[in-house]
Amino acid sequence: MRRLRPTQAVNSILDVDLPHLLSLGKRVLIFDLDNTLCRRGAKTLNPQILQYLKAAKETGFQVGILTNRRCNANDPIIHDLRVLLPVVCAAGKPGRSSYVKLLNEMGASSDDAVMIGDKRWTDIWGANRVGIYSIRVKTYAPLN
Repeated sequence: MRRLRPTQAVNSILDVDLPHLLSLGKRVLIFDLDNTLCRRGAKTLNPQILQYLKAAKETGFQVGILTNRRCNANDPIIHDLRVLLPVVCAAGKPGRSSYVKLLNEMGASSDDAVMIGDKRWTDIWGANRVGIYSIRVKTYAPLN
């Protein structure tokens, strides 16, 4: 099914070619959280992933998080991410509204954006429904 087919697939977010995305006119990176940036339910990000997010911002990208995880005040990973990035929790992916909400918050359009996530039925389908370039990563594995 075409709606579940990502524009691109990579093994890890670290394999996403940021200069190539910039050459395509992309300026916004939207990441799924669980099983993309970290294991499901993790309380902290791997320092290498955190550095990658900071490097993406320094390269000129706006970066945001769109997660179906319910977030509460005691969730340290969400607290830490919100200091650096816009985060939309309980997003209801693959619904369109959360994608549009985050894009509006970032002052961007779907043509500017890339969604990076692990699930075809939520991340990829949702991005494709809104016209966002989609990149599917394999389920999160610990980095060395």
